[in-house]
Amino acid sequence: MPAARVIITPEKNEYSDHFLDVVGTTFKFDHAKGLAEWIKNSADAYATTAVKDAEQFIVLRFNQSQPKQNSIFECIDFVGMTRDDINKALKVWGLPTAAKKGTDIATYGGHGNGGKFYMRQMFRTSTFITYRNGLLNVFGFDEKRRYGFAKGLENKQLSLDDALAYTGLNKLDIPDDVRKRWKKSPKAAGFTVVRGNGPERFRGKATIEGILEKLRVHPQARRLLAHKQVSYMPANQTWGKRLQPPDIQPRNGFEKPVEIPLPKSYSFAGDTYQFRTKEYPNGRLILRTAEEPLSRSGELAALNAIDIIGELGCIGSYRMFELGIHVAESEFIYGECECPLLEDENHRSVTNDREKLADNELTRALLHWINEQVNELADKMAEKRRAEKKSWDLKTSSLFNQLLDRWKNQFMAKLSGELFGGIGLGDSIGGTGTGGTEKVHTDTGKDTGDGKKNTGETNGTGGGSGDQKKQGPRFPQVLLSSFNLDPLDPTATMPFDCDPRHPPVYQRDIDAKAGLYWINTSRPLADKLREKEGANSARWREYLFQRYVDIILKQSIYQLAKNEPEMTPERIDQLIDDVTSRVHDAAAEDLESFLFEDKITGIAAAPADQPPAVTNEQ
Repeated sequence: MPAARVIITPEKNEYSDHFLDVVGTTFKFDHAKGLAEWIKNSADAYATTAVKDAEQFIVLRFNQSQPKQNSIFECIDFVGMTRDDINKALKVWGLPTAAKKGTDIATYGGHGNGGKFYMRQMFRTSTFITYRNGLLNVFGFDEKRRYGFAKGLENKQLSLDDALAYTGLNKLDIPDDVRKRWKKSPKAAGFTVVRGNGPERFRGKATIEGILEKLRVHPQARRLLAHKQVSYMPANQTWGKRLQPPDIQPRNGFEKPVEIPLPKSYSFAGDTYQFRTKEYPNGRLILRTAEEPLSRSGELAALNAIDIIGELGCIGSYRMFELGIHVAESEFIYGECECPLLEDENHRSVTNDREKLADNELTRALLHWINEQVNELADKMAEKRRAEKKSWDLKTSSLFNQLLDRWKNQFMAKLSGELFGGIGLGDSIGGTGTGGTEKVHTDTGKDTGDGKKNTGETNGTGGGSGDQKKQGPRFPQVLLSSFNLDPLDPTATMPFDCDPRHPPVYQRDIDAKAGLYWINTSRPLADKLREKEGANSARWREYLFQRYVDIILKQSIYQLAKNEPEMTPERIDQLIDDVTSRVHDAAAEDLESFLFEDKITGIAAAPADQPPAVTNEQ
């Protein structure tokens, strides 16, 4: 026999006040978060009463006492509420439309819990003092965290001046725009003072300034502080100073915010999710950069995050490590993702305290997409940083190269006389020039620039006879790839680049004829040495020196081939041993500081007849 249908007669939910303590533990937040909730409520009060932006003022007033736990925190606006507003919105826990007060206006507030829980959980007692339509209402929490109207202060008829005096607002320099609005609509003249007496977690080293610093970067407050006139002041002052979010200077080369529209659909973990629909057609991710790493900047570390923005306000915020992003460049990135779809009740993606999104398939897909976009920007920043570092490293390396190039000329002049009877070791066109050697100075020369605009002038003075009239350089010239312009290309405006697969010492056919060598700075070992050790390290300077050893050996072998066309492997081996020994012996004497000092603190480009000046770090 089928069971009879059971029909339930619905009743109102009942719960113990202890349930609020259980839920309220998630709101046992710091004061910055609580003050952000109060500011949002004031902003919503202005929005739902159609007060012009220029007339919207929010004031945080602090009366710090000794001991600190007797202090008073206040948030003041100049709108006010009625008893009906309190009964229908403020008193109700978890009401999604509490902040809207019966309107369709987009508001910053969510379920009407944040401001109340801050009053209930974080103060010994608290009161909500509000005045509108000539009536004063005081509603609040007592020492046992029970709420209700204050006796004798429910719909109490008072003049505006008496109401201001009751709250101490008569001592403020209330802006003229506010007083004009009150005078124009006396019935609508009003204000609200949310007051917390005896703040918890405000003792010892805690300060008002510290709370305000946290408030400036709090995700629930940042947008409001940027667009609303929020001030702060001690209780003994008549008006306060504007509280604004920190001014973050952008990263060089990434000054403009990166705006990325949310995709309509996105595939994640085998499913496809909609981020934009007909009902919610808008959505975008805005990424900004900082000149300094945010994660290492004290309170600014809170900015190193992506805020999730709903219809209007922040509904969640994620630090970079919470998004699973650990690349170094992410420390310079912050931003916000506007996704109003998340506030649709069907998706249930917004949590009560709006610190994090609800954990579901849609929010996980969105955070994964954000992760991809942040990583892509971080990769671009890292690539630019690597390019800038390489350019700077090569600028330093070019000065070292100038020194080695001139030392090489001095050494090769001596070597050519000892090994080849004075015949030059340069590779000339139509014959080898002879005669005339170069004197190398070791005194400081003047700075002649960064070495990028090389004109291809030959080193030393040519001489002697040749088979043709055109004569090549006395000694080969050595330049750095990715730094020096190509002296054989008069139209060149960018540095000459070698491929990582080109040899460490590279020559084109045209270079061989002109007596030109390129040290390939793109070789994997060259890159790793600069990256791991630095361009001013002894290991990198030794690497450059070894490339000069290669060049001197090459030139010696070429010259031997001209002198002895039938040279044997044994003869080449003998030459290599002889030249290498001479180079190393000369370097041990002439380049001791250059090769062995940990760092070189000063080196300047020099005229053509002098080596760069070097100062060693002791």
